[in-house]
Amino acid sequence: MTEALLMIGHGSRADDANRGMFAIASRIREAGEVPIVECGFLQLCPPTIEEALDRCVGQGARRVHMIPYFLHVGVHIREDIPEVVAACREKYPDVEILLGDPLGEDLLLARVVLNRFREIREMQKEGAK
Repeated sequence: MTEALLMIGHGSRADDANRGMFAIASRIREAGEVPIVECGFLQLCPPTIEEALDRCVGQGARRVHMIPYFLHVGVHIREDIPEVVAACREKYPDVEILLGDPLGEDLLLARVVLNRFREIREMQKEGAK
């Protein structure tokens, strides 16, 4: 069964703000574990979640894993995204659509923040020389 990963972002009118998710999707795609990787946004910019799902299905996906590219659980995670996912399931009843958890409290995020801390600390040390 052909699987896809659909990363769900909030979306921004500022293109720079959306590029990060596309960059991560590109890295996932390059890793080769998932044959189809797409990005869709909840609001403010294209492609929408529905358009991204259309792309997945158009490439042959029969199971789509939707992962919210959000840090914390809020209204979008609790209400808005599940509503969109329900509509997607209605549109594609023959496609298995699975909704995962947001990025949240993953240990890897703690490592990323610690890395940023170290970068700042090193820049400060270099500036003091």
